[in-house]
Amino acid sequence: MRKTALLLVLLTAGCASSDWAKTESVPGGKLYIPKLYAPLLPGSIYPDKKAPIPARARPAMVLVCPSKGDCREREVLDQAAQRGLVVLATRSSAASIAPRPEVDPARGGTLTVAPAALKVEVPTPAQAESSPSSPSKQIFLAALLGREPPEAKDATVLKLYSPNPKGLLPGEAFRDAVEWLAGELGAR
Repeated sequence: MRKTALLLVLLTAGCASSDWAKTESVPGGKLYIPKLYAPLLPGSIYPDKKAPIPARARPAMVLVCPSKGDCREREVLDQAAQRGLVVLATRSSAASIAPRPEVDPARGGTLTVAPAALKVEVPTPAQAESSPSSPSKQIFLAALLGREPPEAKDATVLKLYSPNPKGLLPGEAFRDAVEWLAGELGAR
């Protein structure tokens, strides 16, 4: 009886649907293309799961993970898929997404993961530089490990979190980083 139940659980888990329409190995890492759906009704934010649409000119994120340590790649990918971001998961900070029909080259950002910090960057468009309403295009999320908070430079937004028992950033920091990046890139 236990073997049958275990087999059923394993088969059910293997049949779970992915949030990604396509994943492929590309130079520099692994590329994730999200599943997208038409709106349930015109103007609706709710997706019609019976009407998939191809990913075209989507905002993109380069996820840079350290060579060792906790990257929480699964958490970041789950959040990015919910927001319809194309993701390149890589270990190199020099990696970039090659031109593709799924990616809008004008809407891209980087999320760099370090042991107790995240750095999110969005290149500032030329017209936004003159706008005083958006002075910062960088956010630095960090766990408060010492008595003094880390220093944020060049109008970078600093957001501090209480570390978990292992001294790492909590899951909320990863969610907030992806959410901020998606908002800056205009992901819907």
